[in-house]
Amino acid sequence: MPSNLEENGMPINDWRDLPEITRIINSTFSFYGNYQHEGVNAKLIKREMFIKAFTENGTYQYFRIKTAKKNLSGITITATHIGYEANRNFIQSAYIDNGNGKQIMDKLKESLAFDQKFSYESDVTTYHQFSAKQVNPIEAIIGSNNGKQNLAGVCDAELDMDNYTLILRERIGDDNGFRIDFGKNLASIEETIDDSSVVNRLYLIGGVPEDTNYDADQEPIIYAYLSVSGVTEENVQIGKRENGDCKTVEDLKKWGQSLFDKDRIHEPKVTHEVDMVMLENTIEYRGLYENMMSLRFGDTAYISLKSLDIEAKERMIEYVWYPTICKYKSIVLGNDLGMYTSSIETQVTNVRKNLETRSDELINAVINATNWITGSKGGYVLMRPKNAPEEILIMDKPDANEAKKVWRWNLGGLGYSKDGVNGPYGTAITQDGAIVADFITAGTLQGIKIRAADNEFVIQLYNGKLKFLKKNGNSEIEMAAFAPTYTDDGGLQGINLIQNPGYSFALSSKNTDGSYLNVLEIPKDSTANDRKLKLFGKVNVEGNLYVNGTEITGNSGGSGEIPGELTTEKEKNAWAIWSFFKSIGYSEQSIAGILGNIDAESGIMPDTDQLYGPAYGLVQWDGSAYPLYGPNEPNGRLYVQNLLRKAEISGDYRNITTQIKLIEWCMHNGQWIGAVNPLSVDGFKAETDINNATYAFLKNFERAGVEALAHRQEQANYWYNRLHGLNPSGGTWRNPVRSSYSITQEWDQIGWGTGVIHGGIDVASIPVGSTPNIYAARSGIVTTVTFDETGGNYVIIQHDDGYWSYYGHLSSVSVSVGDRVTTDTVVGIMGQTGLATGVHLHFEVWKDAQWQRVNPRSVINF
Repeated sequence: MPSNLEENGMPINDWRDLPEITRIINSTFSFYGNYQHEGVNAKLIKREMFIKAFTENGTYQYFRIKTAKKNLSGITITATHIGYEANRNFIQSAYIDNGNGKQIMDKLKESLAFDQKFSYESDVTTYHQFSAKQVNPIEAIIGSNNGKQNLAGVCDAELDMDNYTLILRERIGDDNGFRIDFGKNLASIEETIDDSSVVNRLYLIGGVPEDTNYDADQEPIIYAYLSVSGVTEENVQIGKRENGDCKTVEDLKKWGQSLFDKDRIHEPKVTHEVDMVMLENTIEYRGLYENMMSLRFGDTAYISLKSLDIEAKERMIEYVWYPTICKYKSIVLGNDLGMYTSSIETQVTNVRKNLETRSDELINAVINATNWITGSKGGYVLMRPKNAPEEILIMDKPDANEAKKVWRWNLGGLGYSKDGVNGPYGTAITQDGAIVADFITAGTLQGIKIRAADNEFVIQLYNGKLKFLKKNGNSEIEMAAFAPTYTDDGGLQGINLIQNPGYSFALSSKNTDGSYLNVLEIPKDSTANDRKLKLFGKVNVEGNLYVNGTEITGNSGGSGEIPGELTTEKEKNAWAIWSFFKSIGYSEQSIAGILGNIDAESGIMPDTDQLYGPAYGLVQWDGSAYPLYGPNEPNGRLYVQNLLRKAEISGDYRNITTQIKLIEWCMHNGQWIGAVNPLSVDGFKAETDINNATYAFLKNFERAGVEALAHRQEQANYWYNRLHGLNPSGGTWRNPVRSSYSITQEWDQIGWGTGVIHGGIDVASIPVGSTPNIYAARSGIVTTVTFDETGGNYVIIQHDDGYWSYYGHLSSVSVSVGDRVTTDTVVGIMGQTGLATGVHLHFEVWKDAQWQRVNPRSVINF
């Protein structure tokens, strides 16, 4: 959450469906959305993040994400208004004998267990007694209040939420005479009558009288029965109500009567769901009637539909709102919080609604506006000159000299003026084809040429090209243009960048200091015959990456490089499995046992279906009978995808890396049954006998018979002998800093504060002070993780061929001694620990012996 709520965060545009805000008086205030998997900010959509959304009252409100579920249709988000964060607090006890709304709200805030940003306000002027004990704040105001009547009920009030402000109001919304009339702004209406909760006769139970002898068991006071007038045996519905605070029969009867008089529990609930034409969005209603025609949360609406015997004065008590397009999806109208109509007779089956009138002047003004728009009341038409007309005037007054609102139509065009016949005409269509308007609402906008220009630049859409032009006197220079390219058969092939000589194309990222760095660039010397493309920063590839027909693998969790001895796809897959499980602590013998079984199941090829069977993948996952997750699934491919969603593992389900991660997840989530020794997964990871490891994986993971055990053990021994002792080809070095940086000191300079040769390279982050991840520069084993006054937190990694690398001044460390790391492993976070004047990485490379330094530039191109 930003400290300033006016700040904007990351724009969220890639919704699969229109997101919705739902609000109900003294109840729900929530946000729901379905975001695209491939959306730009998909990684930000997670629990505890905040959504800032535009609401129907014209303000931005914050909602905290409570759930973010990934499924086939997208990322489903549910969030609650930030006001409900107040419920993280607790009120042990709060009591006020006689206070108005503000005093009671102040008492609640004073009684909180800890301070929060929330302010507690109220405009309730009446005085009440109120107590809250061992309850959360929102529960005390509009919830159960630990079995007692909540504050909103005591004060007959409503809780409004405006971000960090909680306001107990006498009423949310206003009465502006908003009318809903069929043939005007009403498209459809549906009335619902619910008598399921009607109680018209009460069996009342109070507390134990105060003068009771507490040495003996005493019964609470009872009153049977309290009824509303007109109840008969034909329509009676009896309900029980309890209030332990009532110590006398009179108090109990008074409280019971309030349930009839105020809460209207004897009347059925009636609601109206309406579909309206929102006239405030039309140009005709701008200005004079704009406020009258806006219906907001809590506002009163007057419904009139005599053909259905519906005439009522009701409030908007619930809505569903589309914040991205600022329109209602639906609204529910009811009378007050109980959602009752204005007058309902006691007979449950005979409901009549009577209009409660208010200011005739205001209501008539709204009706007059509606009639004006729909044509029930017209203007004055004048054709002039009288004998040989050349133009038509439609006016608000019969005399053209006195008229203010004028439509004028002649050979020059058609225009509207609100300042009389001589204009100015702010809305016009002229004879040369120009349209002048403050805004245009259109379904499909078609044009030969579309231009948008300022004093220096022009954007033009014309003849299938989007062009960017720079003005040069009376001429325009084309800077760049985009155009679709087509295949020989006329099909759309892609988007072509048309470059002007001397310009390159680039996509950039903005730094916090306002500067820009390129992420993608086409160099100036790139031609059709010598195509060049540069990528900068961290590049993530989802799926397979091929360079000149050769697949480049990045086996996450294991070594990113493949030994040169391994050339077939099967061998490379086996190496990916070997590297991954070694990186997380499995013995080489246990991994060989896994490989022997996988070879027998799928030939170590991930995208493999069982012949004439339901299984699929490296270990031939089968969910047809006893799935780990979800219902029985006879399709192995779908079952693997179900497991990946449950495990929250991203990536192509057919990919070797994705399936390796799923094997490890299954080991710890029900697939390993512990039927034979070693019984636990940890025990299996430490197994040093290849044949026993193969047998254990067969019985505990594959859950299969031993008919093919000998063959699997033979394959396990083969893979152990094939992969044991192999090293990644070339021992590739990579820059340990994968984000923007600058070199602040070279290896052979005198080190700051030491007076001796530096021995390494200092790499500072851009922007200054930022703390990016630091990665292992080469695959190897962590030998040292420690702290001293000079290097601060530092890590040493031993590599093949007599090399070591050193990482100093880390703010935190992410590895431990003995860890096997790759160039994809995060060693720690760049920091300023030890002898350092600013955030940076001190990086060293040693050769042949520890602390025998060589220039890091000899192995890495900084």
